[in-house]
Formats: sequence, C-alpha cells, structure tokens
Amino acid sequence: MVSLKNKLRELFSQPNSVHARPISQRIVVGLAFFSLFMLILSADFIADKISLQVGQVSDRDVIAPRSVSYVDQIKTKKLEAEVLASVSSVYDFDVTVAAKAEDSAGAVFRVARTAAADKTLTDAGQRFEKLKTTLPVPLAEPTVNALAAMREADLAKAEEHTKNILRKYLQRGIREDDMEAVRKNIALEIEGLGLGQDGEAVVSGLVQTLISPNFVLNVRETEKRKQAALKSTEPVRETVKKGQVLVRRGDVVTAEQIYAMEELGLHRGSVSEARIFGLAVFVLAIMGLIIGYLYKFSPEVYDNDMHLVLLGGIIFLTLVLGKTAHVYLSGFIAPVAAGALLTAILIDVRLGVFVSIALALLFGVIVENDLRAVVVALVGSLTGVYSVSKLSHGYTLTKTGLWIAALNFLTVASTGFIEQLAGEQILRQGLHGAVGGIASAVITIGLLPFLENLFQITTPVKLMELANPSNPLLQRLLLDAPGTYHHSVLVGNLAETAADLIGADPVTVRVGAYYHDIGKIKRPYFFVENQSDGENPHDKIAPSLSTLIVTSHIKDGLDLCRDYKLPQPIVDIVQQHHGTMLVSYFYRRATETEHSECIIEADFRYEGPRPQSKEAALVMLADACEAAVRSLSRPNVNRIEATVRKIIRERLHDGQLDDCNLTLKDLNIIGDVFIRVLSSMFHTRIEYPDALKELERRKAKNGNCPKPGKDDAGAEGEGDGNGGSL
Repeated sequence: MVSLKNKLRELFSQPNSVHARPISQRIVVGLAFFSLFMLILSADFIADKISLQVGQVSDRDVIAPRSVSYVDQIKTKKLEAEVLASVSSVYDFDVTVAAKAEDSAGAVFRVARTAAADKTLTDAGQRFEKLKTTLPVPLAEPTVNALAAMREADLAKAEEHTKNILRKYLQRGIREDDMEAVRKNIALEIEGLGLGQDGEAVVSGLVQTLISPNFVLNVRETEKRKQAALKSTEPVRETVKKGQVLVRRGDVVTAEQIYAMEELGLHRGSVSEARIFGLAVFVLAIMGLIIGYLYKFSPEVYDNDMHLVLLGGIIFLTLVLGKTAHVYLSGFIAPVAAGALLTAILIDVRLGVFVSIALALLFGVIVENDLRAVVVALVGSLTGVYSVSKLSHGYTLTKTGLWIAALNFLTVASTGFIEQLAGEQILRQGLHGAVGGIASAVITIGLLPFLENLFQITTPVKLMELANPSNPLLQRLLLDAPGTYHHSVLVGNLAETAADLIGADPVTVRVGAYYHDIGKIKRPYFFVENQSDGENPHDKIAPSLSTLIVTSHIKDGLDLCRDYKLPQPIVDIVQQHHGTMLVSYFYRRATETEHSECIIEADFRYEGPRPQSKEAALVMLADACEAAVRSLSRPNVNRIEATVRKIIRERLHDGQLDDCNLTLKDLNIIGDVFIRVLSSMFHTRIEYPDALKELERRKAKNGNCPKPGKDDAGAEGEGDGNGGSL
C-alpha cells in the first residue's frame, strides 16, 4: 500500500506551473479511462456467432442476451398501408355539372324541335343529316336517328324525362368510381318509362352522354388527411426480453427471427459498427462535459491530476458495480449512488451533483435505456450528495443510506404506477431500489478509508472520527494535560461558531482546535492551565529557556501528528496556530534583566509559518482570545470586547493574518462572534455567602430565626439554578 501510494504521488506530482505539466500524461490517462468505460459499457455488444438462414432448421436454442425493443419495418409498412386505405377521400360537390348537363340537354332538344318543324326537311334522312351537323353535343348515330324520327310531342316528353333523370342523379352526387353503377341504374330506369323504342334510345343516349361525376376529388385535402393519419400511427415495435428464447432447436427459422437476431447483434456474430461508434461518441461527450465543468467551475480539481485519476476510478468502479448488479440481480439494486457519494465526500460536493447526472446517463447504456432505472439512479445519487453536503456527526452516512433507500423506493413505486405495473412487481422492484440505496452507503463506508489513505485526502468522516473523545491521542491529552484538553474543547467550540459565517470548514476548525496544543503532552506542567498546585516552574529558569520550552510544543505536536498519522489539514493547524508570534511575557522578562541589550526579539518568536488558511487563522484567534479572557480577574462584556478586539488587532498588525485570505469584514464577524460566545462563557458571577454563617449572624443579631424574605428566596433560587458550582 505504501509503495503504491508513493508511486501514485510521484507519477502525478504537481509541477510549479500548470503549463509545465506534461499534456501527454493527461492524454494517456484520459485514453485509458475512455478504454475502460468502453470496455464495461460495450460488453454486450459482441455476441456469439450464429449463422442461420430463413427456412433452415435450427441446431440450437437461441436466447436473447439482453432486452431490446426495435421497430418491425415490414409490419409497420403494412399497418401504414391499412391506415391509408381507411382514410376516406375528400370530394368537393361541383354544382355546375348539373346545370351544364341540363343546358346541354335543352339545347339538343331545341335543335331537334327546330328540325322537326322545318317543312323543307321532308323525311327522317334529311333531318338526320341536319341534326348531325347542328347538334351542340356529339351523339351516337342510333341516338341521332331516333331523335330525327321523333315528333315534337314525343320530343317534349323525352326532354322532360331526360332532365328529370339528370337532375335526380346529379343532385345526389356522383363519384368517379360510382359511374358504372349509375349508368346501369339509369338504363334500367329508362326501360321502365314506356317511351317506346325511339324515346328510350334518345333519353338513354343523351343521359349516358351528358351524365358525369360531380363529386371532384380534393387531392390536397385528401393527402393532408392521409399524412395526419400516418403521423398518428405508431410504428410497430417488437420487444425481446432478456432470456427470451428467440429460436428453439428443431424450429424452422423465419425472417422475423432473423431480424430479431440482427437487432440483438447475434446473427453471424455481427457487431454493429454504428452502435460502437455511437457509444464512443456518447462516452466522449460525457467525459468532455465533466472536463469542461472542472475547467470552468472547479479549477482546483482540474489542476490536480490525483483528483482526476480518483474521479475516473470512482466512475469506472461504479459502472462495474452497476453492471454486475444489473446482470446478476436487477438494475434497481445497482449502487450507482456510491459513485456520487464518494465524489462528493472525497473531492467536491458540487462535482458530486454533476457526476450523479453523468453516472445516470452512462448507467442508461448498461440497462438498455430503461428510463425507470436511470431515474432511480439519478434520484438516489442526488439524494446522497444532498445528505452528505454537511457531515456533522459519525452516523451521517448511515442516515444517508436510509434516505437513499427511501427515495429509491418511492421513485420505483411512482414510476411503476405510471407504467401500470402489477402491485407485486412494484413492491419487488421497490425493495430492490431500497437495498441498492443501503448498499451504496455500505460500499461508500467500506471504500472511504482505502481511498483516503491511497490519495491522501482528508474527509469530514475521517475528521469526525478524530473528534471522538475516545481517540487515543485525545485520551492522552485528557489524562496528561487535562487543563489543555478543556482549553482545546472551548477553543474548538468558539472557532467552530464563527467558521460557517466566514466560509471556513467548521469540522476542520473544530478538530484542528482539539489537537492544536497536542504537543503540550510532552511537558504539561510548563503550561499554566495544567498547574494545579500554584507553582510555576518558569519562575526558576531563564526566560530564554522558558521560551524554548513553550515554543517547542509546536515541534512536539508535529511529532505526535506523525506518530498518530493525523491528516495534513490538522497538521497544518498544529504547526501554524501560533504563526511567528512573539512570546511577549518571557520577552518582557528578558528585557528587564541587566543583559537586555543583548536580547534578540527573533529568538522569542515561534518558528511559524503564519496561518495559510482560514481554519488555521480561526484557531489562532480563538486560542488567544479564550486564554486572554480566561485570565481576566472580573470579566464583563466591555472588558471581553476590548480584549478580543485588541488580540485581533495585534495579530493583524503583526502580519500574522497576511497569508490566510481573511478580509477585514471576516475579522469583524469573528470578533462579534467571539465576544458573544465568550461573554456567555465567562460572565461575572454573584458571590453567595456561606448559608450557615449567615444564619448564625442573623440569630446573634435578632435572637431568633428570621423568616426568609424576598431577597433570600431570590438568592436561594439563583444559587440552586447554578448548581452550587459557582
């Protein structure tokens, strides 16, 4: 483990300049993770070779390796043809057809009557020749012969019947495809009129000539309706479930079975290049979005190669776990939320939200685009990130697992009701989702120590473990230097109260305060808070030696940090919480001696460095303010405020806060918080006289036992309220 850590640290050590970092190294790492992602996501894309043809007898059972839904093109085209056939054509009624037909019939009979009345035309032959050249409508010769042979009275009767028949059928409306039936009906109807041979010939010939469709096809509207019908027609989808038998041994293979095998990539062991290409583009897009997010919104992670490797490893491990769960158990039980939890805890909470989305999208490939499984993975991951955004105690991850389990169950159930699944199926899938949520928390708890140690990352979970009073080092501090332990707890509470208000990490501040004076374990009685007998060993030694002993608690603390493997943020607070401050008490004592001209101020300062973070600066200020206020003989709000403002001002003017990114506004907020908290901790107490002595004094004065008055009762009640500890 140690060698692996060292190799990782050496490989991804951070150059002084971003531009000095070899780009080839990042390209190699990116390609490596791209290959790993493709490997795990495309595992089902390559299937066993199956060479079957239509009509061939299968020599094996062909089982679907995964679920797939595809569009059956043949059935879809057949359905579309049926839909188009069912759409009625749109016709427009042309009123001019009937009018023109009647006008033409009237014109024919007018010419016929004129010819019949012409005395110069002595026989039917002459009239035939006359009509043949003057009729406005071309008619067949038998019709013209019959028309020439008719008398005027017969012509009037024939005209009436002709117009009636035309009007009757044209008013109903005639379509093109109805013409044949209409002509037959007209012929039968004319035969029943009793017009005689010439009359029937004239009426029939003229009507059959003039009749025509007056329902005109509206091509544009008809096509519009057909297109609307096609749009509303869903393609015929065939669904093959994982484990379904596509072809049984001994069956004659059909074209539909071959098509299903092709969709699954089984036929002839085919690999869809389009699927592989699409997956590659999809994975590259997701990776590009993550890198773009880091570059734009999280540059501290983008510039840290170790964090990038950790992020890639978390995503790959999550996909492996999700793939395994989906193949052997269920997509709902996949612990996808573990990846989001690890990202949020180990790297960054906001990045955890983005990774939740990316993991859900990638997981969609594993579950064959099952939207419900993707939604459950996304909701569970976001719930986990939200839950761990403020780790406040050691059981947060356990509660996080329960929260994810609950939200997973609700999401599975709600989406199941939307899809109208059976209640038993919804319950089973919901329980799978709940187990997946708990598994995510368990996996996170199990992997956190390993990843923390491997990548040298300090998480809130690890810090909370260090804050446990049963920690061996804190136990040593409690037993060997109880005054320092009590002081450290007060400093932690004081600094943590201000941390949230100035954007510092409250957990780091509190734990750092617990350990900031851990070096005093080596020589506890040289520090006043641990001196119970009133003797101060510094009274018997030189100020320079006292300074050396006092300042050495920083070095001793660093040695203990290394021995107990405390994380780097705590080590930094231990090292920086005094900065390069002057040990003023011993410095003044040294300057009061006869060799004061030989005193060098630098010899009476801590080695530093000055606080480099807000957390270290907060512990420095809280440490100094708590100790100074504790030393006040009769503290009150005004004296506490003056002391706190003075200490902050002195450290500001001494340059101790130059490197910690604190603003003057932050310092003012810190001062206000410290004054409020310290005033409640070190307020002035009322001194209560001994009860027995007071009773004897009153007896001697009055000669009897006085009844308790209002003031006595008030004092007694107040004393009881303070538990007699004051």
